[in-house]
Amino acid sequence: MQRCRFAAAFLVAIFLGIQVAAVAQWTWTPQTKRWINLKRLPKETPELQVEYARSLMLQGEYKKALRETNKFKSFYGDTAFADENQFLRGEIRMAQGDYKDAAKEFQQVITGYPDTDRFQDVIKKQYEIGDLLFEKGQKRLKRGWWIPFRKRPFSAAIEVYRMVIDNQPFTEAAAEAQYKVGLCHFTLKEYVEAAYEYRRVVEEYGNSEWVDEAAYGLAECYYAASRPPEYDQSPSLLAITAIDDFKRRFPSDERLQTLEPKRTEMRERVAQQRLKTAQFYEKRRKFDAARICYEVVVEQFPETTAAEKAKTWLTEHPKPVSGDTTAQASL
Repeated sequence: MQRCRFAAAFLVAIFLGIQVAAVAQWTWTPQTKRWINLKRLPKETPELQVEYARSLMLQGEYKKALRETNKFKSFYGDTAFADENQFLRGEIRMAQGDYKDAAKEFQQVITGYPDTDRFQDVIKKQYEIGDLLFEKGQKRLKRGWWIPFRKRPFSAAIEVYRMVIDNQPFTEAAAEAQYKVGLCHFTLKEYVEAAYEYRRVVEEYGNSEWVDEAAYGLAECYYAASRPPEYDQSPSLLAITAIDDFKRRFPSDERLQTLEPKRTEMRERVAQQRLKTAQFYEKRRKFDAARICYEVVVEQFPETTAAEKAKTWLTEHPKPVSGDTTAQASL
C-alpha cells in the first residue's frame, strides 16, 4: 500500500512539473489579450532574427536554424531582411549537403526579391553547387558502374547550371554554365546531347572565353560517337568538320596535336566505307557505279590506305573507250 501511495505521488509530481513547465512557456499579454508562447516569439527586430538563425547555423544546429528562418517568415513576412533570411535558408541547406534544395532556396531569393542586393551572390552559390554536384557525380562513376543512382548528381548539376543560365542569359557566367551542361552529358557518354549543348556555346556565346573549350568538346563528341566503316559515317564526317573548324579558330592551340591523329583516323574510316561501297557495286557487276565510288575515294581521300586500293583497281580496270567492247568484257 505504501509503495502504491509513493508511486501515485511520484506521478502527480511529474504531471504537475509538466504543467508548470507548460504554463511557464505561456504569458498573458494585455496588448493582444491572449496567451503567447514566449519560445515561439522571434527576436526583437528582423535583423536580430536573421543573425540569431545564422549563429545557430554556424554552431551546426541546422534544424534549429531552419526553424528560426521559418519564424522570420511567420512574424516579419516580406519586411526588411526578408531576402537575407531567404538567402540564409540556402546557406543552411548547403551546409547540410542538400545541394539541390539549396539551389532552389537561393533561386527563391531572385524570384521573390528581384531587387535584392544578393543577386550576384546567388549566381555564385548556384554555380558552386553545380560544381559540387558535378564532382560528386565523378566520384560515383569512379567507384564503378554498379553504384546505384550514379547519374543522379549529374542530372541535378544540369538543373542547377540551367538556373544560372536562366538568371543571367548571354553573360560570361551563362556561357560557362552552358559549357558545364555539355560536360555533364559528355561525362555520362551522352554524346548527342553533349554536342547539342556545346554547339549552343559556340553559336550563342561567340565572344566568350569558353568557345574554345566548347569547340574542342564538340570535336571530341563526334569522335567518340563515330563507328567502324561498316556503319554510317555521319559522326566521322562531323568530327572532321569540327576538327577543321577548331583548327581554323585556334591554330596555335596545343590540343591540335591530339585532334590531328583523330582526324586522320576519321578520314580513313570514311574512305574505307566508300571503298566497301565500291566493292559492293563491283560484286554485283555494276561497274559504272563501282568506278565512280573508287574515283571518289582517290580524289577525296588521297592520303588514305583505302585510296591506294582504289588506285590499284582503277589501274587494273581502265575506263573503256567508247565502242571498245574488249575492255568492257574484261571487267
